[in-house]
Amino acid sequence: MVFYVDQGAQKSVRARCDFFLANVPTFDAHVGVARPNIAVDTRLAEITTFFTVFSFNLPQADFRFAFSWDDALKRSTKDFVLIQNAGHIFYGGDDLSHALNAALDACELASGHLMDRGGYFYFHDQCVLINRRAWEKAGRPSLGAPEKKRETVAIPQRSPENVHDNYTPLWLKPTGQTLPIEASYGYGWNLINAGLASGQTLNNWSSDMRRFKRHCYAYYGDADEWKQALTDVIAAPPTEDKMLNEILTFLRRTPSRHDQPNWIFVFNSETDVDIPTLKFRDGLDSVFMLASGFKTNRILETIGFHDRTKVVHYDYSKPALMLREIMIGEWDGEDFAGFFARTKPRVDAAFAELKPYYVPEMLLTDAGAAQREFVREMGTAFGSMDQWLAHWQRYRALPHAFVHVDVLRQPEAVTSMLDAHATGHSAVWISDLYNSPNAIGKFAFERRKAAYDGLIRGLADRTASHLVLGSEPRPWMPM
Repeated sequence: MVFYVDQGAQKSVRARCDFFLANVPTFDAHVGVARPNIAVDTRLAEITTFFTVFSFNLPQADFRFAFSWDDALKRSTKDFVLIQNAGHIFYGGDDLSHALNAALDACELASGHLMDRGGYFYFHDQCVLINRRAWEKAGRPSLGAPEKKRETVAIPQRSPENVHDNYTPLWLKPTGQTLPIEASYGYGWNLINAGLASGQTLNNWSSDMRRFKRHCYAYYGDADEWKQALTDVIAAPPTEDKMLNEILTFLRRTPSRHDQPNWIFVFNSETDVDIPTLKFRDGLDSVFMLASGFKTNRILETIGFHDRTKVVHYDYSKPALMLREIMIGEWDGEDFAGFFARTKPRVDAAFAELKPYYVPEMLLTDAGAAQREFVREMGTAFGSMDQWLAHWQRYRALPHAFVHVDVLRQPEAVTSMLDAHATGHSAVWISDLYNSPNAIGKFAFERRKAAYDGLIRGLADRTASHLVLGSEPRPWMPM
């Protein structure tokens, strides 16, 4: 799994705030509560879970499921609780966490997407942030679920400048006045009323926070169309649903464009816990390895290879394959930082339109940091520089193949790769590609599982034995 580098802001957010997903039905003041679609909700929950975990470096076990907003609030323990509905997305790195920390500081009682329906207010169901300490001081009022009733509500201040998108206020400030209103109340109406009655201000999301948030408005359109489109984002047909089109565009480009794969994982920060402590007596006959860091070398050194072991480098990124091919053809195994500095301009020039993106960026802009990272990667499998250099020279002499293939989208190309290269005792390193940001955002679990099963069946049919290193696809859901 590749995450943003946590420089402190993410850690601060995690320390201050609990994270919950409460899959509540979409509410609209005019049409009422939407009828849930389990298949749609499952896919939306997966998207929300992954992007929250990814953006905040949040352990998946710390993103929890709640049956309602009130349930989430009662079960949280930190100063704040962020409750998201299935289909809501926060996406960003440390800059997002800086913005959220500022939102926590400004949250007197609650912040969210305030909805004004002609004199009464509620929060849109996409997400809400609550100051638990203020909520406790206010007597732990319930948030309020959708219902039609006559209620005496607090009247907030009015201001012509207090408007976002022409229909929702930027803030609600108390006046001390009340008014009986009969209406269909939405999520959080009671908390808003209690806050205004006790003299507190309630905020809409700041413009800074809005830069990092999106929402899937599946129940404002055809839920079945949304389900079909989000199963395979890349293959989704054109749509007249503006909201769906916006989400598809975002997912197709996030974190990298599906039609311009340009990431190069120069180093690989994965642990080696998935490498078994065993050796094939005569060595592996064929291996299929991602063009990512030096884990290929750690795998081969640990499990064993012989002089005819076929190494197939496969990747959906052409720039990554080019860098790997140059390494094997030209690099002597020493001074990796110097080699990379000399080679990067060649790769950049060859793929100028793609603009290759090198990961981890922070370690690659400083020669000393790059060299230290190289030594760290080698240290888990190689006890000395001499052992590494001996391995590297043997490795370079092996038969190598370089295959540009997207295993999630191109089953025919995967079959061709296996037909051409799979033999004997084989191993495939898949890392976490079936659970990566591109995979989760662009393909539903069943689609990712089908691609994985096809690869594994293909290996089983063509080899005497096969070893899979990495994570099989799994549904991403809160715990």
